[in-house]
Amino acid sequence: MITRTIEQIENRKITKAERERLNRVAALPDDQIDTSDIPEVKDRAGWVRVHEHPEHPLHRVLSRLLSIRLPEPDIALAQRLAESKGLPYQTYIKSLLHEALERERVLAERR
Repeated sequence: MITRTIEQIENRKITKAERERLNRVAALPDDQIDTSDIPEVKDRAGWVRVHEHPEHPLHRVLSRLLSIRLPEPDIALAQRLAESKGLPYQTYIKSLLHEALERERVLAERR
């Protein structure tokens, strides 16, 4: 088993050998992968899928379906801006929310 910190992952490229190893593991049936060192998520209520974290390609994040009401002009603006960036508008809104939450977290930690 190889253990790396997020900083180590962020500061280097995955080698060809590592990518091949990941592909071999990805091809294994789930029951043949040793997950005994991974803590179990007990409450999965409302969690719908797993996706790759945009900033940490080896870190996978649980996502939960959420419904919120947004003003129509904000949605229209998000759609225009997302289109100019070549992104789906919901992905763009999600990235904006993530960036804003990270800024607020950093500000809160400074206080």
